[in-house]
Amino acid sequence: MRLNNKILARKLGYGFSIDEVNSEDENFIGHAKAQLESLPEFHPWKFIAKADPYTALLSKINLSDLPDEFQNNLGKEKKKGIQQYLKAKGFYNLSIDGDLGRGSRKAISDWQVSINAPQTGQVDRTQYRRILLYQQTHGSTEELNFPDEINDLSYWNLTRSDLRYPVDVGLSVKHRLELNEERERLRALYANGEIPDSEFQRLWWERYNAFPWWRDTLTRAIDNVHGESPILNRFWHFWINFFTVNVEACEGELFGNYYLTIRNHMTGNFEELLYDAVWHPAMQEFLQNNQSIGPNSKAARWRKEEGRSASINENLARELLELFTVTPAAGYTQDDVNNVAYILTGYGQIWDKNEVNRKYFSYNFAEPGHHKVMGKTYKQTASKKLLALCKDLARDPQTGLHIAKKLAEHFIADAPPLEAIELISQAYNRSGGSLIIVHQAVIDAVAKFSREGDKFLQPEIWLFQVHKAIGGKLPLKFVGDTDNQDGPQLNSILFELGHLNCRSPQPNGWSDMAIDWLTPEMMDRRLRYIGQIANRQLRASEFDPKKYADKLFGAGSDSAQFVAAAPTYRNACIRLFCHPKFMRT
Repeated sequence: MRLNNKILARKLGYGFSIDEVNSEDENFIGHAKAQLESLPEFHPWKFIAKADPYTALLSKINLSDLPDEFQNNLGKEKKKGIQQYLKAKGFYNLSIDGDLGRGSRKAISDWQVSINAPQTGQVDRTQYRRILLYQQTHGSTEELNFPDEINDLSYWNLTRSDLRYPVDVGLSVKHRLELNEERERLRALYANGEIPDSEFQRLWWERYNAFPWWRDTLTRAIDNVHGESPILNRFWHFWINFFTVNVEACEGELFGNYYLTIRNHMTGNFEELLYDAVWHPAMQEFLQNNQSIGPNSKAARWRKEEGRSASINENLARELLELFTVTPAAGYTQDDVNNVAYILTGYGQIWDKNEVNRKYFSYNFAEPGHHKVMGKTYKQTASKKLLALCKDLARDPQTGLHIAKKLAEHFIADAPPLEAIELISQAYNRSGGSLIIVHQAVIDAVAKFSREGDKFLQPEIWLFQVHKAIGGKLPLKFVGDTDNQDGPQLNSILFELGHLNCRSPQPNGWSDMAIDWLTPEMMDRRLRYIGQIANRQLRASEFDPKKYADKLFGAGSDSAQFVAAAPTYRNACIRLFCHPKFMRT
């Protein structure tokens, strides 16, 4: 059976909107393959700027009578930021000294003319928000110090939240360390009685954990629904889950860069992806390898002198063999696991900047000597053993077979045809793990061996396909937006659907199997979600479920007639998006 382009679009991407035209004559496979040959730019802050849920709230707040007070209360570094912004925009050519004197006020006034704002020569809160967004889009914000604003956090905006999404792992780690300092400041404020327990608890969760997690989920969701590379994004979705991390055991500030690290390898090679995923601080924290200490290392000797123990942690070593590469089918032993753990000692040490190289590796924690894994002895210097090990594991045919099976299960069927697995595995081994070649082989396997209705959609993919169909309208609210509780927010919805970003209960990621999702409870949650948004969002957007059903199922088909016969608009939406043919591809 030849799959039409609508089915392929849903199997390989995130579906199609009602306005998109998919011709049967269109070279869908060719276009899908071509999409994987170049990595499109990804600008998370562009999406944040577009989807900022606080714009409407801020527009209602009149602060024009307090501009001077606001500006004068800014610290010197923030005032320098204003000068740097004005200089970048061509309004200021004096020194960056943090003194908003006559020259700065003239530059502010000229800039205000350009944005059609009153010429006050003083930056108000809303204008400063614009400046901060520019800084975060075009470079890192150097300071996280918001204690002076800590008692005025009844709502969230860019002046009161750290929205940085670092594209560099070094900035990600820097932010992680800064957040630790901020936590200590928060502890001190609480200990001194400057903030109540309720405020302490709220800020501890929302400011330092929930917000980065929401931010990263949001930017990924927007790109998946509105981005120009749905095929590439769907493979990105797969690899994020393949190399899963969990917010319960990993700092939220590391997520964004970890996601981008994986994305940057989508047109690269598996061995490079494997190495960068394993040593990344997010993975190190998640599987506690940053706590692993070689028993004969310098750090171990220091600890013993202090009466403290030191030992290796096997978590990441075991998953590197079992989940990421060769699997137990390769016949590795406990000694192999131990030696991989020895090779991994030293990584994840982000705390002492004087003892680490760019891979956040400390020789003081590394186990000295040679280490034998699956018959091969690694004699490189301590910091180079992991790279050599990742190359060998990636090039093992068993790894290619494992990856092929996982890809086929994700895209084709819970029990994919052996021919499909073999096609993908051969592409992996012939290309040396080139992800472009492997992903293109997946596209060929889907077109050749997949059948309509064989694959039940995971909740997150289903949610993205729903919102792709209706033209976006993603639930963008943040749980910390305490002044506005009139709508859902993305993380809470995914939590309700059972498929929350970075909340996989196990290191093997979220299941691809229908048996784990196709349950009465999980189906009821999908029904209730569509019911909730039908009248509030869909009707207002003039989305026509009957028209979309004709396009998806075929005009006049039994499924289209089933949707058309719905007694209410809400029921028609439920019949469409919870139809077995919509929930399956």
